[in-house]
Amino acid sequence: MNENEKMIEQVGTVASEVGKEIVKQGYQDIGPTLIKPAAATAGLLPRTIRAVLSGLEKWVLQKEYSVAEIDKLLEIKLQKVGAENVVPPEAHIAVPALQYISYCMDNEELRDMYANLLASSMNKVVKNDVHPSYVEIIKQLCPDEAKILKKILETHNWPLIHIKYFFPDKKGYFYQVRNFSDVGYLANCEYPHWITRYISNLERLGLIEIVTSASIVDKTKYLPLEKHEAIAPVIQPQEYKSRGFTSFDFERNYFEMTPFGRAFCKICISKDDNKPKNA
Repeated sequence: MNENEKMIEQVGTVASEVGKEIVKQGYQDIGPTLIKPAAATAGLLPRTIRAVLSGLEKWVLQKEYSVAEIDKLLEIKLQKVGAENVVPPEAHIAVPALQYISYCMDNEELRDMYANLLASSMNKVVKNDVHPSYVEIIKQLCPDEAKILKKILETHNWPLIHIKYFFPDKKGYFYQVRNFSDVGYLANCEYPHWITRYISNLERLGLIEIVTSASIVDKTKYLPLEKHEAIAPVIQPQEYKSRGFTSFDFERNYFEMTPFGRAFCKICISKDDNKPKNA
């Protein structure tokens, strides 16, 4: 048994014990309540918990499957590197990366980011560019945010709008919408309407910067956002007037990837990841 198998076996054992405790505690806390209405529903919670956790058995119980899949991914990522440039990765990067990738093998975006990180940490040419924080950053990304990162690599800056509702006589205003971009739709996100929270999280992680002191010179860049179907209901007069506001206006800014963000993407997003799957 190699070191990777030992590590993942330990992870699987811990996860299995945690899962057992969750089921046990959940039954103890809620089970008695379920018994009271009717005996037929007594086992509803345990059955439900088992059903929703059943999909994880492949990663927790069938550890060999995860190891084999990780090996295949790394072989693909390192095939252009050459065996002479493949070196042992730093343990403080590889161990947590192996742990987390085993939990997201069924998610292409996050799986590939971890695989790229692992491959880079094993590549003698670029391994010194791998920062330990990259593991934790991927851990704090959702699949949609990974798609957005790939998309925003295509250009330098992206238009961003905010919608302000004005009080009577414009004595004040209220931000009804902040940080709206259509990049989530362009990146084919599963939940593109959550773009404002995605933008906020990417900024929090230091991957992008929202520039509030300027706007893009070419104002036509903002038209797709201002005319977007997601924005249309917000700027209807009946919407803001019914709440005591008299008018609205757009505030135009933009966001761009930070140097740290580009360094992160250089390691964790390969050029091939941006290609269509049929390319």
